[in-house]
Amino acid sequence: MKKQKPSLRKTIIIGIGFALLLVVFVLLSIWTRELNKAETAELFSSALQNVIEERGERGLLEMAGVPVDDIHYNYEDLPIFAGENPVWEMTEEERRAIAIYEGAKESVVQIVAASELSDSGQGAGVIISPDGYIVTNRHVTGNATDFIVRLYDGTVRDAHIVGTDALSDVAVLKAEATGLEAIEIGSSDDVVVGSTVYAIGHPFGYTWSFARGLVSGKERMVSTDSGSVIPSMIQTDALINPGNSGGPLLSGKGTMTGLVSSIYSRSGSAEGVAFALPSEIVMDVAQRIIETGAVHRGWLDILSVELNPQIAEYSGLQISDGILVSQVVPGGEADKGGLRGGSEAVQYGQSVIYLGGDVITAIDGAPVRSYSDYFAALFNTVAGDSVDITVLRGGRSIVLDNVSLVEQTEENTRWLVR
Repeated sequence: MKKQKPSLRKTIIIGIGFALLLVVFVLLSIWTRELNKAETAELFSSALQNVIEERGERGLLEMAGVPVDDIHYNYEDLPIFAGENPVWEMTEEERRAIAIYEGAKESVVQIVAASELSDSGQGAGVIISPDGYIVTNRHVTGNATDFIVRLYDGTVRDAHIVGTDALSDVAVLKAEATGLEAIEIGSSDDVVVGSTVYAIGHPFGYTWSFARGLVSGKERMVSTDSGSVIPSMIQTDALINPGNSGGPLLSGKGTMTGLVSSIYSRSGSAEGVAFALPSEIVMDVAQRIIETGAVHRGWLDILSVELNPQIAEYSGLQISDGILVSQVVPGGEADKGGLRGGSEAVQYGQSVIYLGGDVITAIDGAPVRSYSDYFAALFNTVAGDSVDITVLRGGRSIVLDNVSLVEQTEENTRWLVR
């Protein structure tokens, strides 16, 4: 008898069975391989974490044969070992800025006049001693004497005016509090043109706002509304607005390098440039106010004119810059010291000036070419001090020794013709 061949149906079933077995085998192989990869990755991650904990990321790179002097992170870098708080994603500049703000914020206060009838505006102030002394701008305090200061933690304290200095636009308050967080005082030498600086204030009532900018100039002479000149100001492009006045300008070290004082712009807001009074001047003025209640700065009791080429040509002078002594106060200190005023009265704009008097060209050896130099030369003097004054008289340069200074006041500061 002949052996029968398997049916077609049986052959198909067997083929399908082999195909299914092959599929299962492939899936099992893939699954096993993935489990091994996951286990290997977990072991590798654990090993790396142990290395990082023991030697840090620098040690890990050095184990891989990569020499490292320093590590910098920025937004383009991959945060290799970022955990729940991936601080490595921040730039070095951001971390520095955060640290500066955190270190200074509790030393900044918000100042509000206690009386609604005062002409003061809301502004910032800086705590300079734990026992409650606060510096701010004179234009922030206005004519008010009593204030409320709000601290960073939300508490408020009563404060009163200790004294002000019209020329430097500095005021000192004393808060009824102790144990306050005083700002760390730095130096204007901590910054140069191009340095990054920071400001904390309350622009438009948005309290404890933080701004960053660059120092765009130093040793700037800034005129005030009263006509006086503040020397040595720091110029910055940081966004300074109403409400920032009286707050600190901070260096990259986190120290106060200046006191934000003014904005120069057409609208009074931040499209212009801002100025800060150097911390050395701020603290010197503040110390004088704390000790005596006022700043008794020295001044010459003369009526003066800032020379220009037109006056020089009309007068036949050999120089076209300097300070012309138009008149001296009869019997005053400048008169006693030998300064001579002019005798030829002429109309100069809306003023009458007298030509023929001395032209001041230097004070204590410092050249005086303009009112900016004149204010700067007398800025750090005290009433009663004596200075040596170089003048041009009759075509000759002579020195008048030991000319005594009177006290500068808002009235005699205006004895200037421009």
